[in-house]
Amino acid sequence: MKTIKRTYGVTLLAVLLLCVQGLFAGDFNKSGRTALQFLKIGIGARSAAMGEACVANLNDVNAVFWNPSGIGQIDRFETSFSYTNWFMDMELISGAVGVSLTQTLIFAFDYVSLNYGDIPEALVTHPSGQLDTRTGDNFTGGDLSMGVSIAKNFTDKLSIGVRSKFVQEDLYSYSTQLWAFDVGTYYHTGWKGIRLAMSAQNFAGKARWLETLNRQKQEYEVPLLFRIGTSIDLLGGSDLFLGGNPDRHRFTVNLDAIHSNDYAERLNIGGEYWFFNRIALRAGYRFNQNYGNLSFGGALSTNISQTNITIDYAFVDYDYLKTTHRFTISLQY
Repeated sequence: MKTIKRTYGVTLLAVLLLCVQGLFAGDFNKSGRTALQFLKIGIGARSAAMGEACVANLNDVNAVFWNPSGIGQIDRFETSFSYTNWFMDMELISGAVGVSLTQTLIFAFDYVSLNYGDIPEALVTHPSGQLDTRTGDNFTGGDLSMGVSIAKNFTDKLSIGVRSKFVQEDLYSYSTQLWAFDVGTYYHTGWKGIRLAMSAQNFAGKARWLETLNRQKQEYEVPLLFRIGTSIDLLGGSDLFLGGNPDRHRFTVNLDAIHSNDYAERLNIGGEYWFFNRIALRAGYRFNQNYGNLSFGGALSTNISQTNITIDYAFVDYDYLKTTHRFTISLQY
């Protein structure tokens, strides 16, 4: 018990120190250094509603998008589909399928697609000198990610997962492709409903785009994300801090710290409340963000013919850009 408490205390202290350092650091801005920005978009309505504080509180197939070790909690077979009406009429669609081959080995497949829609073509300057340089034609582009994940449950408390994904981005007549890898760990302390998790995403080479005068393609780094987080079940069990009956009320608080190679350190906090395992209410806040700080959401869950169906919704206001609505439907067989 003392070892568990000590491990949890050290991890929580590391999270807080990392975040405080980022929140009160200088004005150095790492923005604009990386390509393939769609890799930073949070996938799944549940995670978005909790302020993207979720790395230690994902126990279904959607964990592949945040922490591949989380799929170790899949019992049999799960599928999930998410849709987001993104900025500027762009559409973000994702899906995942997970299957438990044994009690300790779990596989999952996933995809993410971002469609840019029709973009009006415009010239730098018009031959006639007019101010409107649009040609009347349109072009398009998009992003694609397809991945496979594997998780191993080493004990009933510890899981480790790895995800490999093919990433592609197209814009007009230009394109870049590469392979990237994610890795994550998940640990359930078994004390007071406390869980710890870490993940590192997008280990990859550089994305190559336009050719220079020497016919060498320009290279850009890929967004590299490190997450460390904790999740605490406060309500919904006799051994928890607030006690309670898990079949009636459950309440969980999550805390994530994020470090990336193209932005300052961030801290995300979120909560989730379940009522009779049928209705969920969620909220979250992302600190040190220029937009999209506050989020809300909920879920409805029911069982039909031994299949659990959950519909998740998330509302995130991105200030000057646009309010986004995200929907996820998950099936557990």
